[in-house]
Formats: sequence, C-alpha cells, structure tokens
Amino acid sequence: MQTELFQVHDSDSRVWEISQLNSSIRKILEGNFRQIWVRGEISNLKAHSSGHYYFQLKDKSSQLKGVLFRGDAQNLIAPLEDGASYLAFGDLTVFEPRGDYQIRVRHFMREGLGHLQQEFDRLKKKLSEEGLFDENNKNPLPLLPLRIGLITSPEGAAKEDFISILKRRKWKGVISFYPSLVQGPKAAGELIQSLKNISKSKEKLDLVVLTRGGGSIEDLWSFNDENLVRLISDFPVPLISAVGHQTDFVLTDFVADIRAETPSGAAELISSLYLRETEQMENLRSSLKQATHNRLEKLSENLGLLKLGIQLISPKSRLENAYQTLDELSERLTLSTHNLFLGKKKELELISKMVEGANIQTIMKKGFCYVRDQNKKLLSDAAKIKSDQTVDVIFRDGERKMTAK
Repeated sequence: MQTELFQVHDSDSRVWEISQLNSSIRKILEGNFRQIWVRGEISNLKAHSSGHYYFQLKDKSSQLKGVLFRGDAQNLIAPLEDGASYLAFGDLTVFEPRGDYQIRVRHFMREGLGHLQQEFDRLKKKLSEEGLFDENNKNPLPLLPLRIGLITSPEGAAKEDFISILKRRKWKGVISFYPSLVQGPKAAGELIQSLKNISKSKEKLDLVVLTRGGGSIEDLWSFNDENLVRLISDFPVPLISAVGHQTDFVLTDFVADIRAETPSGAAELISSLYLRETEQMENLRSSLKQATHNRLEKLSENLGLLKLGIQLISPKSRLENAYQTLDELSERLTLSTHNLFLGKKKELELISKMVEGANIQTIMKKGFCYVRDQNKKLLSDAAKIKSDQTVDVIFRDGERKMTAK
C-alpha cells in the first residue's frame, strides 16, 4: 500500500506545512462564514482570568468550540450560564496553533427572551452604569404640590382616573395638561416635546406626572426611549413616572424621582402629600395658638413674681448685704494672712536649725578639731603626715603645733 502511494507521488506535488494548511483553512472559513447566527446550548464554560470566555455550543448530535473575548463580554446583559440555550452571533475562525475551528462570538441572546426584552435589558444596563438611575441624582418631591404638569393622552383613561382621585381626596391645586401620544412610533418624540415645553414655559410647576395605563411591552415601549430617559435625568422639576400596572416596568420608572405603580397610585401619592401637609399645618396652627396662650399665662406669672421681688428688694437691703459680704471677706483675709505668716515662721525656724547644725564652731564644741600643714592645707588622712612633721591642730578655743612621731 505504501509502495502504491509512493508510485503515484509526483515530484511536483505540493507538500503542505501544517501551519500553511491551517492558515488556508482559516481564510476559507472566515471568508465564507462571517456574521452568522448559531443556536446551541453552552457547556464546559470557562471564564479565564484575562476576561475571555471559552465554551462549547452543542445540540443533540454535534458541538462547536467557541470563544467570547473580553471586549465583547463587557456588553453582556447578564452572566453566561452553563447549560442554558443561546443564540450566538459571530464569525467562524480557526485557532491555528491547535488546528481547532471555532466561532468567535460577538453577541449572545438568551433563548426564550424576546427582542424587545433583550433591548430593554441592554438599555437598562447601559444607563445604569452611566449613573442615570442613582438615588443621589433624584429630586425630592415637594411637601405641598399645588401646581402639577400632567403629560398623558387626552383620550386615555389615565387622565380621568388621575383627576377624579385628586378631586375625591379634596386636593386643591392647579393641573396644567400637556397632551401627548403615549403609544406608537411618534409617542416618544411627543413625550420629549412636552417636557421641553414645560422647561421653556414661564409657568412654575411644583411637580410633573408622566403617565398612561397598562399594556404590552410593545404598547409601553415609547417610555423606554433612550433620549426620553436622558432628558428626564436632567429635568429640573421633580417628576413621577406612573406607567402601566403594578407589574409593568419601563425605563422612565428608574430615572424618575419617584415611580408610582399606576396613574391612580400617582394621584393617591400626591393627595396624600397634600393631606399630610395640610393636616400638619392645622396641627401647627392649633399648637401655635395653645403655645401663645401658655406663653401669656407664664409671662403673667413671671410679672407677678417680679412685682413681689421688687417689693422685697430695696436699696437699703442691698447695701446691708454688701456690708455683710465685705465683713466676711475681711475675716477670711485676716485668717489667710495669719496662716500664711505662721507657715513662713515655721519654715524659718527649720532653716535656722539646719544652718546651726552645719556651723563648724558648733561641731568643734562637741570635741572635734582639724589639722593643717605648714601651708595651711587641711589634712584629712593620718597617712599623709610624715614622721617629725610639724602640723597645726585647731581646737575650739585655739590652735597648737604638734610634731608627728
């Protein structure tokens, strides 16, 4: 068999280097399989410390190696899950050192999630990372909102529900209506224009409410418009987003200063703020009235005490008190001076005794004497006196010359 192979081998036949073959295959694959979608389940998912992801995409009978590089991985809406099914978008390529062909994925879409939901999650992640949803950027609601700007459809039930609840809860204020489409391709543009009209208006609003009733994700999509969300993030007037039902969420809910679950919920929130503040003002008025009454009573009592005090205190009494205080101070000064001199006297007596005890004459009276040589130098040691040396011995009452033996 090997002999036959060598017999058919032509000296002009090309012998491929492995790297050349892999490079050629890579060019063929990359030229014919670019920007393709592949459906498969992720398995053997490995997140490398470099930030790249390595995995296999498989179906019932086959598998394909794949890689998601760090730059593309940063755009993931949610972490990849081993065992989950995805739609992967990318290009086929060959990793030449091992001869492996693989898909270089640029974007993942989780199976089972619709396109709009994917776009919602992508936008939410992007705007959140930019800080548009941070609580520190939100305006506090006014304590007593009396001038409200309402942005919604003139035909929708949201407008009537909102106004009727405010009336029923006896809210007293002014509503400025800014009509706008709240559904369809033109809705986002009209919502943006309404906000711009409020900004340009000379009317000073306390609060703006952006609202509509519930619907599908397609119906509510205009409230996920990126330009609308960015405009709300910089809007100077406090804004409530009240879109859909309790379970509906749109991006204006996250960027608004407050999210209300429904249009009715927004009206109840505003009227509750109004009722709470008016109740507090009434309580404050009553408290102020009672406090004024109590203060007047207290001042009246103090006035009576002051009157009595004036009657009891006279210039003569104050002068007598001053004399008594002066006598007490004089006695305290005399006593302090006496104690000071007594202490100094004792100190002097002690010092005198110490000086007397150290006097040389006092010591010599006790029988002590001292010896000097002919040069008047004191001699303290017997060893320093030589034989036949004459020295002076000084006694208490005089001195004598003596010769050492």
